[in-house]
Amino acid sequence: MIPTTYKKKLSRLMSYPISAGILSEALSDTPQFDHLSVAFYDSYQEPRKIKNPALILSIDYVYFLVSLSTSNKSIDYGRNKPDWSITVFPVPRTCVSLVKSQLIETGLEKMKQWLHQYQDSTGKVGRCRLQFFYDLETDSLSFSEDESLLG
Repeated sequence: MIPTTYKKKLSRLMSYPISAGILSEALSDTPQFDHLSVAFYDSYQEPRKIKNPALILSIDYVYFLVSLSTSNKSIDYGRNKPDWSITVFPVPRTCVSLVKSQLIETGLEKMKQWLHQYQDSTGKVGRCRLQFFYDLETDSLSFSEDESLLG
């Protein structure tokens, strides 16, 4: 099971679109599985404050070397060690089943492909990220990738 490092309690208007259990089951055969963690953050507690398209999930790899300009806070947060993490953000409760079904139907496979694509990244300096967005008006899932790894 992917360990949960943080989970914020939500208002009755919001819900997380996917669970650690579903993520664990889907990503169990990825090379980074033993290095993954998941956190559930409450970016917004009210549906009307969500920007469209809404960020609903992010998978990140981060590793930065310690230098003279590195803050103590960055060191405390472990930014000086290779880190694979998943962050899940809430959606309005009224659309949680739609978002969940799209994540299960297409998002999980995209996550697996992305993790396999970056399987040799652990230990490389920099960052790579896969983010999923949900358009609340068109009920569609989209994603974006960015990468700044050295070597």
